[in-house]
Amino acid sequence: MTEEKSELDTWEQVIVDFLMSKRTAEEEKYIKDDIKKIANYYERQKYYDQPRIKDLFDSKKNKDQLTIDFLKQKRQEILLLDEKPEDLDYTKLDADYTKKCTDLADKYAANRWIAKAAKDVASVTFATHVAKLTHSKIESPSIYDSVAPVKSNVLTTSSLANKVIDGAVAGNQYAPVFQFLELALKGNKLAAEFSNNTNQVLKPFAQNDEELEGWNTNFKKVLSGEMPSSNPLAKQVYFPVELGSKGKPNVYHLLCHMKSSSLAHAIYHNLFDKKQKQPKELRKKARYSATETLSFIHCASINVTASNHSNASQLNAKRGGKLHLFSTQPPTWQSQLKPLLYKKSLFDSFSHPSINVDIDYLRDYLLRFERIELSIKNPQRLKWIEKWVANIIDELLNYAATLQMLPAGWSNTEHIQLKPEHQYLLDPYRLDEDFQNVRKAGEWQDVVCIDFSRWLNRRLVGKDKKFTPQVEHSRLWATLLEQPLREYNQMIAADSRLKDKVQA
Repeated sequence: MTEEKSELDTWEQVIVDFLMSKRTAEEEKYIKDDIKKIANYYERQKYYDQPRIKDLFDSKKNKDQLTIDFLKQKRQEILLLDEKPEDLDYTKLDADYTKKCTDLADKYAANRWIAKAAKDVASVTFATHVAKLTHSKIESPSIYDSVAPVKSNVLTTSSLANKVIDGAVAGNQYAPVFQFLELALKGNKLAAEFSNNTNQVLKPFAQNDEELEGWNTNFKKVLSGEMPSSNPLAKQVYFPVELGSKGKPNVYHLLCHMKSSSLAHAIYHNLFDKKQKQPKELRKKARYSATETLSFIHCASINVTASNHSNASQLNAKRGGKLHLFSTQPPTWQSQLKPLLYKKSLFDSFSHPSINVDIDYLRDYLLRFERIELSIKNPQRLKWIEKWVANIIDELLNYAATLQMLPAGWSNTEHIQLKPEHQYLLDPYRLDEDFQNVRKAGEWQDVVCIDFSRWLNRRLVGKDKKFTPQVEHSRLWATLLEQPLREYNQMIAADSRLKDKVQA
C-alpha cells in the first residue's frame, strides 16, 4: 500500500480523509520525537557502537510503506531491543503514547473537530488582498476582490483568469480551518457549499438539525467578510478631491494600499516557483533545457515574514514569505536612431540609467573587497559580481538589437570609423559575401569581449580613480560576455536562415 490517495466520491469521504490525515500527521510527529528522545539515551550510553542498533535507529522506510506504519514498527522494534538504557522509563513511554493516541482520537473526532472549527471560523477570511502582507500586526480585515476587469491590457487581480484565493487567519492555529474550507470535490470548494444555509454537506457529522444549521450559518460568514476598515500600521495616502477658496486642497480621500496576494501568487507561480528553478540553474551552467526561462532586469524581492510565513497568509507560506518587485523605470528616450558612422567603438555611445546603477553597485562592492581573493575569488561574492555584470550585458545586447533595426548594410560606408569587429555585431544582415564569411567565422567576438572589458574597467575606475583593475578583473569581464554573445549570434544566425527560406 502506498500513500497515494484514491479518488474520493462524496464530501463525507473527503472530510473523513482530511481529519484522518491531520490526526496521522500529528501522530507521526509524536513518534518521530519519541524515537529521537530514545536515540539520545542509546547514544549517550555508547550503544551506537553496536552497528545493529545504530542501523535500526537510522533505518528508512520503503517506498511502498505508509509512513505511520513504518514509524510504529520501528518504535516497536526499538522497544523490544535486549539492550536497554538503565535510566529510560519504558512504562512511562508506553503510557504517554497511549494517552497521546487517545487525545488525538478525541481531538479529530469529526463532530468535535467541526464544532470547534465552526467557532474558530470567525478568525479566517477568504481574500485576494491580505492586510498582513503589509505588516504582520495589522488587524484590519482582508478583502476579496470580485470586481469585473475593466481594461484587458492592464494586469490586475480582476484580470486573472484563474485567480488563487488566499486565506488570511488571525493566527497560525486557525490555518487548519482554512485548509478544511479549501477541501475540494470534483472541482468544487467546500467553502462554496455554505453559500446555501440549507446544504446537507455536514449532515453525516451533526448530532441534530439545529447543530447542522448553526455550523452552516457560521461557515457561511467566511464568504461575506467584514466591513472594510484601515489600521495605523497600514500604508495610507491622502488624495485631494476638492479645492478650497484659496486653491489649496481642503477635502481628501484616504487611500489604503493593500497588496494583492492572488496577483503576487500568479506572478510567483509563473516566474519563480520550482518549475523555473531547474531551467534557470541549467542556463547558468550553459546547459540545454527544454523549458523556457523567464527573467526580468532589476527584479527585487522583499521578505514579508521572518520565519513562520503562514502567519501572514496561507499563500504567503507557499511563496516562502517573499513578494517580488519589478522595475518601473521608463525606457530611455531616443528621438532618432543614428548609425555609428563616426564612432570607433559601440561603447562610445552605449549608456543607460540602469547600467549606471549596476556599475555603482559593482564598483562599491569591489572597493570594499579590494584584494582579489576577497572579491572575485570568493564564490559567494562572485555571484553578486556576476549578477551586476549580467545586467550590464543584458542592456548592451538590447542596445545592439536596437541598432540592428537600422536598414541592413548601413555599415557599408566608405568613411566609416567603426571597428569592423563591431560592425559584425551591429549590422548582421548586411548583404556582403566577404563581410558575412568573416562574421560567421566568429573570431571578431573575442575583440568585442576585450573591448567590453576595457570599457567596463574605465567606468569602474571612475573620476576619483580609487579602483585599480587587475588582470583577473579584465579576464572575468571578457569571459562573462562570451557565452551571452555567442548565444545572441546563434539566434541571429537562426533568424537569417528563416528569412532565407521565406525569400526562397
